[in-house]
Amino acid sequence: MAQPDSANGSDGTLRQALGQALQPRMLLRSVFASAIIWLLMASAMPSYSRLIFHGPLEAYFAAGLSMVLISQIVVIPITSLLASDHATLVVPRSPTVVIQGMVASSVVAAAPADMPQEALFAAVFLVIVLSAVLTGGFLMLLGYLRAGGLIRYLPYPIVGGFMAGLGWLIVNAGFGILLDLRLNVQSLPVLLEGAVLARWLPAVAFALSMFALRARVKSTLIMPACIIAFFVLFHAWVLLGPGDVASLAADGWLLPEAWGALRWQLPDFAAVAQLDASMVAASAGGILTLIVVCTLNLFFNASAQELIVERELDFNREFRVNGLANMASSLCGGGILAYHAPISSTLVANMRVYGRMVGLILALMFLLTLFFGSAIFSLIPRFIPVGLIIYFGLQFMKEWLIDSWSSLPRQDYIVIVVIALATGLFGLLTGIAVGVVVAISFFVLEYSRMDVIKQEFSGSFHRSNLDRSFAQNQLLQKEGEGIQILRLQGYIFFGTAYRFYEHVVSRINADDSGRLRFIILDFKSVRGLDVSTIVDFQKLKKLTDGRGIELLISDASPPLQPLLAGGGITEERLGKPSLFDDLDHALEWCESILLHEASLLDAQRVTVEQQLAQHAFLRPRDASALTTFLERMETAVGDTVFNQGDESDSLYFIESGRVDVLLRDEAGHVLRLRSMTAGAVIGEVGFYLGKARSAGIVVTEAGVLQRLSHDALRQMEETAPQTASAIHVLIASMLSDRLSTTNRLVQELMD
Repeated sequence: MAQPDSANGSDGTLRQALGQALQPRMLLRSVFASAIIWLLMASAMPSYSRLIFHGPLEAYFAAGLSMVLISQIVVIPITSLLASDHATLVVPRSPTVVIQGMVASSVVAAAPADMPQEALFAAVFLVIVLSAVLTGGFLMLLGYLRAGGLIRYLPYPIVGGFMAGLGWLIVNAGFGILLDLRLNVQSLPVLLEGAVLARWLPAVAFALSMFALRARVKSTLIMPACIIAFFVLFHAWVLLGPGDVASLAADGWLLPEAWGALRWQLPDFAAVAQLDASMVAASAGGILTLIVVCTLNLFFNASAQELIVERELDFNREFRVNGLANMASSLCGGGILAYHAPISSTLVANMRVYGRMVGLILALMFLLTLFFGSAIFSLIPRFIPVGLIIYFGLQFMKEWLIDSWSSLPRQDYIVIVVIALATGLFGLLTGIAVGVVVAISFFVLEYSRMDVIKQEFSGSFHRSNLDRSFAQNQLLQKEGEGIQILRLQGYIFFGTAYRFYEHVVSRINADDSGRLRFIILDFKSVRGLDVSTIVDFQKLKKLTDGRGIELLISDASPPLQPLLAGGGITEERLGKPSLFDDLDHALEWCESILLHEASLLDAQRVTVEQQLAQHAFLRPRDASALTTFLERMETAVGDTVFNQGDESDSLYFIESGRVDVLLRDEAGHVLRLRSMTAGAVIGEVGFYLGKARSAGIVVTEAGVLQRLSHDALRQMEETAPQTASAIHVLIASMLSDRLSTTNRLVQELMD
């Protein structure tokens, strides 16, 4: 069983793990870690309440604090006990609270001017709860559908632009809370007025100070230290200055006063009778945005936690637990959305404490805060929570607009900037829509630049798997330039198809000698074909027909075959097929045409004497000695010449007929490597190397083989050295020809 403070995420049974976490030393460390996290979260709580309850709803600031506290009290223990990793801490976060604040503002803006404040608060509360229930339900649905990891496929620039734009909206929300205005060109003169400047300058100074310190000091204590320092400096200024706390509070420098105990009371739902449908409809776009923002942030923060704790999380379980916790929070009167907090997980990992115990202690601390700790909030200067909001927004903007400049391709960075601008100027949903359009446009542009031709080579280098006679191979090496092979790839659409068409046209036009006879388009690696591209293939078909060139298609998948046939690309004329099952059969057909025209295809019988006389220059009187050393074997279809693994004690000359080379794997599956016909030699490699047969040979067309054994070759070398030398020359020529062809093919593929 793993120790609670170990780096292992597996914590055995909950009872055993909690028992170890309750040991005095471990419990003390857990309390200390919980206190630090409480300070961080408690410092941000007023800003969360102010994001939702300001302007006409400012009187309900304390109710907003209660909603934040209840959300924490409910969410933290549920997620701490049920999450897939013990270091998981789920708390309300600024990005989603900003969107919930926008949802609240949309309800307020759509409300009638004479609507009572109590009814307005009830309407906002209901919409906030509704937004949390819908978002939590969506997260749970993703988890139960095992789709928690699908967000990994979202293009990175879209997410980056979205987060950068969200950062600007967060900064703008901070100024809106503080000054009730939006940051734009028209508001700049107002911002520089003396009284207004005094309001926002401390918040910006606080945000920039924390921003600069956190960039230089990598410690989780920097944020609480900054908050405490600015809190002390403010109250020291109050004591030393001419004013007092009461006058500053009346002047709006401090947060609204909260009553002694933040006991949550539900609003008077009878007042909701005045709720207009347009008020709920006005929040629909914000709720949809909230779902997107929460889903994205949950995924990215959970991914960040994986890097911090160096353990993998079960994303489907994380989505289910987060959804359940947020829905439970809403039904209990909270509704402030929460998700993973990597900073808190970092503290748990660094202090090597048991995160589930930390979560339980933290929930208890917030419960005590709800009943006994509210008085401290009225002493907090407004600029501190607003400064925190501005800091969070600046952090997003720095990460995605500044840091990404050096790490992303310029194209991706442009997408981020465009989406960020659209989001900041027109809103999150518009930013997402613009991002999708821009990303698709860049994708189409980038994909159109990709060469649809995967490989291109001629029949001189790339042969079919039919091993022919030496004379036939020599002819194909010479005339094989007339066979042009293009292996296509990917999804072919109008952009890539036209570039492919232009390439083939230039290749045809460059053939001044008229040697080009066949063009084979291999579709084995083609995943799809846009209907509009048929026009380009039709133009290519018309061009090749006019030049007397055969356009052949190989290995087209069943969904593509009707498209090609319907466009007239694969029509069969006078027994000449234009669609082949694979490239090998297409090549064999083309080779047969070339050999037939050279009167070499009908050589049904090629004797060893003929080969030696033609290629090893053996004199007739020396060739006559062959019959003494060769064993003539008549074969029938299905005969096995030798099996894989047999001893290589002889080689065979195919005088007539045809055989297949078969390879059997460990599972017993048989693969046909190639076929061999009259004039080819079988088993020469193992014969000369003295190794076991690497494949088996089975007769597929009856004929005659001439067998030469090791003993017969030794006798030949003693009694007929000229004949033996010719045998060696013939085998060396065949092997050299194969090696030369292979080398040229490899070079062609590398180029």
